[in-house]
Amino acid sequence: MTDVINSIFERGETDIQFPQITYTIKEIGTSGCKFACPIDTDVKAYLGLIVQGKFEKALEVIKKDNPLPGICGRVCIHPCESECSRNKFDQPLSICSLKRFLSDNEFKMGRKKQTPIKITKKERVAIVGSGPAGLAAANDLIRLGYGVTIFESLPVLGGMLAVGIPSFRLLKDIVQFEIESIKELGVEIKTNTRVGKDITLDELKKEYQAILLAIGAQKGLKSGIIGEDKLEGIIDFVSFLKKVNLGEPVKSGKVVSTTGSVVVIGGTICGLDSARVAKRLGFNNVVVIYSMSENEMPVPLSQINEAEKEGVKIHYLTLPIKILRGESLGKNGKVVGVECMRTELGEPDAVGRRLPVPIENSNFIIKADTVITAVNREPDLSSFAGIETSILNTFVVDPNTLSTSLASLFAAGDCVTGPKTVIEAIAAGHKVARSIDRYLRGEELKKEEPIRIKREWEIVIEPTEKKPRNLMPILSLDKRIGSTSNSFAEVEVGFDEAIAVEEAKRCLLCGPCSECLECIKECDKKLVSLMYKDNSILLRVPSGKLFPMSSMEAEVLGEKVTIEPIFCEVDEKLCRGCGKCEHICEYGACKVNELQVAKVDIFVCKGCGICAAVCPSGAMKQLHFTNDRINSLMRQCLLGR
Repeated sequence: MTDVINSIFERGETDIQFPQITYTIKEIGTSGCKFACPIDTDVKAYLGLIVQGKFEKALEVIKKDNPLPGICGRVCIHPCESECSRNKFDQPLSICSLKRFLSDNEFKMGRKKQTPIKITKKERVAIVGSGPAGLAAANDLIRLGYGVTIFESLPVLGGMLAVGIPSFRLLKDIVQFEIESIKELGVEIKTNTRVGKDITLDELKKEYQAILLAIGAQKGLKSGIIGEDKLEGIIDFVSFLKKVNLGEPVKSGKVVSTTGSVVVIGGTICGLDSARVAKRLGFNNVVVIYSMSENEMPVPLSQINEAEKEGVKIHYLTLPIKILRGESLGKNGKVVGVECMRTELGEPDAVGRRLPVPIENSNFIIKADTVITAVNREPDLSSFAGIETSILNTFVVDPNTLSTSLASLFAAGDCVTGPKTVIEAIAAGHKVARSIDRYLRGEELKKEEPIRIKREWEIVIEPTEKKPRNLMPILSLDKRIGSTSNSFAEVEVGFDEAIAVEEAKRCLLCGPCSECLECIKECDKKLVSLMYKDNSILLRVPSGKLFPMSSMEAEVLGEKVTIEPIFCEVDEKLCRGCGKCEHICEYGACKVNELQVAKVDIFVCKGCGICAAVCPSGAMKQLHFTNDRINSLMRQCLLGR
């Protein structure tokens, strides 16, 4: 029985013994890249479509889950790449860069204007904040037929995407281009409108049946260093980057200056961004202070390298202890430097962290006219009294539904979790949109998602060919710092079509076949039917000479099984020679000969059955797949039985 084979495979990795060789069979789980993505993007699907040159369709796959691909293609921390199977052999795929390539292609070629969504529901939703969480929720809710209005306190849309990330890492044109796509669906936008000042929550409740707070975390925290509150020339990184991105003068205290020396306190990505911005503004000497070593710095190595190339100096193992004032120099109350101590890393604590330990008598001074503190940020909740908050100054919500302590009021994104990533905020936006939809329809908020168990196995043969990762092209240094052109131009230039296709071909196509959406030539795996008595299950095997296209006897834990190849064949009496099979076959397995009869090369055929689906005369037959058998296999694969 099929259940016997299923139960054997469910024990874990199982050997299958052929006459001359033994291989391991393992159950195919979700692709590592998709599993690691907070929004379950079908990574393998769009990579396969890139290989085929179907860029528009590939972008459609991404936008199904991610309305902001161009943004994520630049600033996502890409956890998908950490789980990429190529990590075992050489380097992970540049998944993030390939997502950017697709969005860049759309940006250059132009896109069709979105058709406004017809509002079919009487309930309306107000969203406070236009960051990634708010935008994702707005995109989902309007597609469900709700009227949606976004209230944004800033003059521009995007939240920290627009004002917290410098243009050389995230073009503002890209941010507005992708937001415009959401606006075109019919989302109403009100900028320069601060909820709690220009309009109250009570006023919103009278007009909207649900409210989402997605205000982000746009308040820079103080560093707690002596002298921070009493001196001119100090600015937090949120205020600094916001002013630069909005084109305002950079004020630190009463000083407006883009010359002299800058010290950035904090080895965060935002601290490094601030330092690189300061160099572009013309500050002569820019130093970043970080109390730990380069290995602990929570910034991609590529970003550190580029910052240093641009002239940013990073002092590792350096602890700031006091911001100095210049009374003796006639600069009473103004910053003149930062007193620091050298540190060393202590012994690992209970969770393995090595915290910095100050070294006695190692004090020294770094001169500075301006200090930028880049410790952390938090939500500004000053306008939202009456809503339950945590000790971390975030909204308290039900973790399953994201509902707050007040009826009809929800919250999502950084204002709930504290500072997180863009992709995590998008995931929160999706989640809260589902909860709001259930709330407005009067359903139970805590609704369990249905679980589907896929049953698919493959013979494990590891790849041997190493293919180096394609590197991101970088803007030359002479076009960045001190350039007469736009010094805020993007540092990472992006892949061209040739590089993108070549990089996408590195995908090992791990995970279930059903993630691919359509078969591609580069897939080196094919389906066979593993027969046990009168029943069978699907099994994936590597194509080629290793598995000839004929029945093979094998043994699994003492049970005799037969491997039956799955391919298509032609009933020559029915074939009309129309050539539809030849036209649609991605592998070149179908050919119409000089007698106007189709033939199938069974050594090339992958058994996908597309040719049989388009054959108008029924001449093309897919072996082993009767209607009963297809129904049986579907029940096994989708329902786990």
